Amino acid sequence: MSSALSKSIRGCNLLLGNLAGLIVLVLGFMLFYEVICRYVLSSPTLWVQESAVYLYTWAMLTGSAYTLQKGKHVRIDLVVDLISPRTRSFVECLTSLAAGTFCILMTYQAYEMIASSLKYSKTSPTPLEVPLWVTQIPLLLGFALLSLQFFLIAFDKFAGSADTEEA
Repeated sequence: MSSALSKSIRGCNLLLGNLAGLIVLVLGFMLFYEVICRYVLSSPTLWVQESAVYLYTWAMLTGSAYTLQKGKHVRIDLVVDLISPRTRSFVECLTSLAAGTFCILMTYQAYEMIASSLKYSKTSPTPLEVPLWVTQIPLLLGFALLSLQFFLIAFDKFAGSADTEEA
């Protein structure tokens, strides 16, 4: 795959991976604030729980491609370690193509869901009334980048590249 495209994909993954880390930090502060309000001041907030769920979704979905890029996704090492390196590359290429295809389907579904939310001005059925498209964007971003990363891995394995985890 072209070096520029590969670097762009990895750069986007790194950017969203760092954003996910920052979101987790903000989540920690928000939840600490909620605990203080609820148990010390006996005055729970109305916004922390809903906001925390949305932020958690953003962090997990937008950070998933970076996690994959670094080789930290869950995999069945018991089976992978038993096969030869050449067979392992072939299997990883096939599984990456299959996973990338699945992620493309999920990206399309996320796009359709966001389009519907925008068309009908859908909001969350809570006091915050957050526009649902805002909460659905991480699906689109996360699965789009995951599909690109899976295809990058498949290409690297097909081309015989031994190092697919370098950023």
